[in-house]
Amino acid sequence: MAAIQPASSETKPSQGGENLRIVIVGAGLGGLLAAIGLALDGHQVMFLEQATTFGEVGAGMRIPPNCFRILRRWGIDATYLKKTHSNGNRFLRYDNGALLADMPHGVPELDFGGSYLMVHRADYHSLLLQKALALGVRVRGGCRVDEYDWDAPAAILQGGERVTGDLVVVADGVQSSARAEFQGHELPPTDTGDIVYRILIPGQDLLADPEMRDLISQPWVTSWCGPEAHVIGYPVRGGEVYNVVFCCSESSMQDQPFQFGENKLLISDNSELRRRFVDWEPRVKKLVEHSGKEFLKWRLYDLDLVDNWVHPKSKAVLLGDAVHPMLPYMSSGAAMACEDAAVLRKVLQRTTKANLGSALRAYQGLRQSRASKAQKAGRVLQDAYHLPDGEAQRERDVWITKDDERNPIFWGYKARRDWLFGHDAEDF
Repeated sequence: MAAIQPASSETKPSQGGENLRIVIVGAGLGGLLAAIGLALDGHQVMFLEQATTFGEVGAGMRIPPNCFRILRRWGIDATYLKKTHSNGNRFLRYDNGALLADMPHGVPELDFGGSYLMVHRADYHSLLLQKALALGVRVRGGCRVDEYDWDAPAAILQGGERVTGDLVVVADGVQSSARAEFQGHELPPTDTGDIVYRILIPGQDLLADPEMRDLISQPWVTSWCGPEAHVIGYPVRGGEVYNVVFCCSESSMQDQPFQFGENKLLISDNSELRRRFVDWEPRVKKLVEHSGKEFLKWRLYDLDLVDNWVHPKSKAVLLGDAVHPMLPYMSSGAAMACEDAAVLRKVLQRTTKANLGSALRAYQGLRQSRASKAQKAGRVLQDAYHLPDGEAQRERDVWITKDDERNPIFWGYKARRDWLFGHDAEDF
């Protein structure tokens, strides 16, 4: 039976509660953040990850102020993380590139107490992993969890090894194998009807083109909005790389759809993108030409509201995409997982094994409504970005410029922006 090593001497005892042995399943961003927060309080933490090597795949992502503040408090130093500070969001018309609206971030450090960063996911993952290891978190790769003993609790690995603790945190993503056991019924992910192509382009290639260089030198999150599709791009790694995501409804594609059960494909050329975006403005078509070969095509999923974040045995809990996967249009999935980790850490600070269940239910109570609101906002953006030419699109383009609740862009309305970026997950 696997033992969990003692926490690092850098950590401190939990504040008035017991130090727990905690098993985290899934070494993604949410799981790593939970491990860091819990190890900081002296809990003994072990990670189980199916992959044999650790390294987050993917492309660009954003760290908004509500997440950045937590990182800074926890001593996660982003000083040497390759990053780009975002100017804000810029929206363009798909067919001629006309500016629809600029939504500047202002000065996030002054307005919200934290920076707004654009980073490469792998760089961020590496930063978190190194912090977790420095805190004494034990990380085990090549560990496939086949089943659970919720009474113990224990994660049971392929081959029969049992890894026991006082608490199991399940952070195994949108395709979570454990979620149904929390609900008492199957709760599969919902196909949103959208697919995405995630691509990285060398920044120097765009800087060499006078028509494209502003995409690097002026670090906006740029979104071209068109019928049943939008394209979003921004520089990461200080402009070394341009991250671009082509998003479109699967029904609008001219190519063979995903087969049943397929969620992700490796594409060997950009012919699909050329056909799909042939009528878009020249810069979009240039981004397609720069896409090169061998990039990923993903199917986008989210979930209906998950009723039970806490297992009925009160010794296990869901976190991050396992309980609230989000469409990328809000750029808040990783930040919401960070908030989950912060709240879980805090409710466990004064918790003993005897009252663990009540602490976990408090975690769900504090997080469920906010995460659900962010999820729903992503669906609203899906519709707003993809309106066909016509009256509804023209109306969108009027309201997109106004600080009004009728602005269809979530953070285009100050009250919603403050709710999203100004929230302090540890303030309760």
